Amino acid sequence: MAANLTVSVVIISFNQRDFTARLVGQLLDQDFPPSEYEVIVVECFSSDGTREALNQIVDFRLRVLKLDKLCNRSAGRNIGIVAAQGDIVVMVDGDHTINRDFVRLHCEAQSRGACAIVGKSVFAENTEYKAISEYLNGGGASKLPPGSRLPGRYFLTRNCSVPKRILLEVGLFDETFDRWGGEDLDLGVRLEEADVPIYADSRALAVHHHFRTINQVMANMYDYGSSSIPLLLKKHPQLFRELNLDHLKSNPYEPDRFTWIHRFIVAALCTTPFYRMTLFFARVMRRRKLPRFILDYLHFRQYSAGYIKSSIDKTE
Repeated sequence: MAANLTVSVVIISFNQRDFTARLVGQLLDQDFPPSEYEVIVVECFSSDGTREALNQIVDFRLRVLKLDKLCNRSAGRNIGIVAAQGDIVVMVDGDHTINRDFVRLHCEAQSRGACAIVGKSVFAENTEYKAISEYLNGGGASKLPPGSRLPGRYFLTRNCSVPKRILLEVGLFDETFDRWGGEDLDLGVRLEEADVPIYADSRALAVHHHFRTINQVMANMYDYGSSSIPLLLKKHPQLFRELNLDHLKSNPYEPDRFTWIHRFIVAALCTTPFYRMTLFFARVMRRRKLPRFILDYLHFRQYSAGYIKSSIDKTE
């Protein structure tokens, strides 16, 4: 493969054989000049036959980096980015499907100058997961007008592109984020602090096929709060307010904007009985579209509970 490529698409894969093989096939069938891009799969020591499936795909654009040990998402992405020969790095999660114009649209979006692009990622239609899928589809960049410049906290790597040079300059992904979530937000904030504009481009579409139940999402949120948020706040104290944690706890980084009465009311709403009642309602209504405030509450309650628990554990 020639060294001066335009685009390197980086995928990390762990025990998602069928998803990964399907996505690789779609990436090798793009309406983009074959000589101008490569596909890198960082295979993170899967045990489900992923390597064997990828070995069956013969194409000069495909490079499979086979690791001999498990690694977290940040480390896997960093390995792929460092190995990339293209000027632009496109990242897409292995459990997505894409259209034939995916690589071309990311490349066109990058023509506006040194920037980060967040493409559109939506869940495939599935009645059983309608409530949580539609909620997640409506978050982040989708809240803003098309083409908007995004704050760093809206940067997501499941469908994005960034020049390799910029990723190296800001320091790649922080590999200390070894649990669920946080690495995207951290990199997004660092891009923002480096004055790298982040734009949404809904034309570059990826469809998500790995569904999680509401209970699974809530478990992830608790893990995110207990493991990732403390790391985020250590690096970026301003996120205490952006994550709305000052609704529950006094802000140690800047003047308070809420009274103790406000925090008392919010704490009452976050008690276990109220949370379980709301979660039960959301589960019963999982096949319908729910008002955003219900799932906003459930997400906030879980990651804030995880964060508070981690704070208590540190003081004991």
